[in-house]
Amino acid sequence: MLAEIQGHNPTRLQLTTTYGLFVGTTVLIILWYGMDWKSLILAVIAGDWAAGIVANSARSTRDWWRDRLTARRVFLVIHLLEVPLVWWLCAGDSQLFGILMLTLFAKLSVFLLGREAGDGHA
Repeated sequence: MLAEIQGHNPTRLQLTTTYGLFVGTTVLIILWYGMDWKSLILAVIAGDWAAGIVANSARSTRDWWRDRLTARRVFLVIHLLEVPLVWWLCAGDSQLFGILMLTLFAKLSVFLLGREAGDGHA
């Protein structure tokens, strides 16, 4: 499971920034919206999207996903299916929804571009 997130040989910086972004984003959402079940789900999704920008830009992660076309498609579909859920969880907060959409687009863009970046550059 961790290979999907970090690949097989993540650097310490990759691990620190990926999980730091996850925890930071999750905590900010919880502090801003409270600790109810909807906020917790939103916080975890937002944390995943933010951390995914760093994780998907790392060579170890790109190398892991490179030849897994079916898994890549499933990854994309799952993340796109989360959009209506996030809209509902944002409960009309269009600014937060907009920020989260930009975060998701950044994550997916890095993920898609990483397929072509075999030289270590995303």
